[in-house]
Amino acid sequence: MLLLEKFHELLQPWRPAFAQQRTWQRAQRLAYGLLTCLRTHLTSNAICATGRQFLDWSADYRLFSRSPWNPHALFEPLFDHLPELLPSESAPVVIALDDTLCKKTGRHILGATFARDPLSPPFHLNLCRGLRFVQATVLLRAKQWIGPARGLPVRFEPAPPAVKPKAGNSQNKRRPIGSKHARTNQINQKKNQKKLKKTAAPNGKKKATPLTAEEQAYRLQKKLRALTQVGVRVLHSIRQALDARVGTRLRQLLATGDGSYTNRTTLRQLPERTTFIGRIRKDAKLFQALPSASAPRSGGRPRHYGPAAPTPEQLLHDDTVPTVNVKCFAAGQFREIPVKVMRQLYWRKAGPDLCLQLVVVKPLGYRLRKGSKILYRQPAFLICTDPQLNLQTLLQAYIDRWQIECNHRDEKSLIGVAQGQVWSPKAVARLPQFQVAIYSLLTLASILAYGFQRTDNYLPLPLWRRKSVRPSILDLLNLLRDQIFARLLEDKSTPGIDDFTSLTSTDANALKPPLGSETLCTIAA
Repeated sequence: MLLLEKFHELLQPWRPAFAQQRTWQRAQRLAYGLLTCLRTHLTSNAICATGRQFLDWSADYRLFSRSPWNPHALFEPLFDHLPELLPSESAPVVIALDDTLCKKTGRHILGATFARDPLSPPFHLNLCRGLRFVQATVLLRAKQWIGPARGLPVRFEPAPPAVKPKAGNSQNKRRPIGSKHARTNQINQKKNQKKLKKTAAPNGKKKATPLTAEEQAYRLQKKLRALTQVGVRVLHSIRQALDARVGTRLRQLLATGDGSYTNRTTLRQLPERTTFIGRIRKDAKLFQALPSASAPRSGGRPRHYGPAAPTPEQLLHDDTVPTVNVKCFAAGQFREIPVKVMRQLYWRKAGPDLCLQLVVVKPLGYRLRKGSKILYRQPAFLICTDPQLNLQTLLQAYIDRWQIECNHRDEKSLIGVAQGQVWSPKAVARLPQFQVAIYSLLTLASILAYGFQRTDNYLPLPLWRRKSVRPSILDLLNLLRDQIFARLLEDKSTPGIDDFTSLTSTDANALKPPLGSETLCTIAA
């Protein structure tokens, strides 16, 4: 089956998500246009790619700003095909959780804020303006072929921060410096400060000023819009999608995240049948289980934790704890990764009722080239909410978490996520989700049509690329364009050099299609 046909088949379950037939057809058309358009991936370029640049374009923009549809429904085909892609009937569903920042320059885009630039050097912190999103990616491995995992995004949730209310109102705005009112206000403020010092309490404590309604609402929204809270809501949404299907209802959900999600908010609000694996600080204070026959205490609060356990860094340097070699696929081949394990531990941030497993990955040696000296990477300290989870499953899931970073690179560089120049509140949030959904469905279509590895169905590699174990997103886009061009020209014979002598003189400009280099998917859409 062709990639174009499989991708078109995966778009058919989108029909119930849209209220009207024409809206669904418009979404299909824009899906092809956003994937195959040239230059920047804007809605206007997608309209040109579908050959509709001379028609009314307002309905295409209203698809994202006004049409009623849920972005989560666009990822439903991925959950429908998930059971057939898992290696066994009891295999867990492994996902990676991370946040990303899509850079924007507009000052009137709702939700855009200044945040830390991830590309800034470690010795200097830079800020950039952008939109925050929390992404969840399903990690899949081939059943018979040995190779790297493949990441399919299933959620791309916007996470704008709360807007801080302005200090004071319009009546108390500061007047220009040097004016008569400004000098009078400064004198009055100094007098008031002196009076407050005289009438202050003897213990020196200041009375807390009561919060206004706006400040209370801001503090509440600040907690609800935190990245960890959005990540928890994403996990609950994925768990509900798995429970709605028979093939994934009883499967365990194995979520992996970095240190920013390994905190009390995430660990205390995990959904049912969900295990979390994340990085932890090297100096985290862990405790052993409370002995059952502990001596009764005469007073004070009851004990919930046992004696202090070694910190992750102390466990790394403890020679009495044996090292276990775990065989995992990493960097193109199977490797023996040395780890140290300690089970039945407790962390105050996780609570006394959540038993944890600590895994310390020792520094791995590598060479930049053959014959060079051995260099060592930094150790990794992981915790898992399931103390009985298999070490190979645990470590392989965290190694495969790198695929979500590859998703972020492909989405921003090749798919053009958040490049759309839209200001509408709904369009700002739904257009990037729409682009991530079609990117994920295109990757799924390639797996269902040709498998995980790169076959002869794809276009030949350029000379500067030696080998490619699996197809890249650029290979998928090139193959999709090639099959669209083949369908466009299948009923038209291409004239040869000998046919030019017999051609009659005609107006060549009248036969040229408008923007022929961009009209890629008029027939397919």
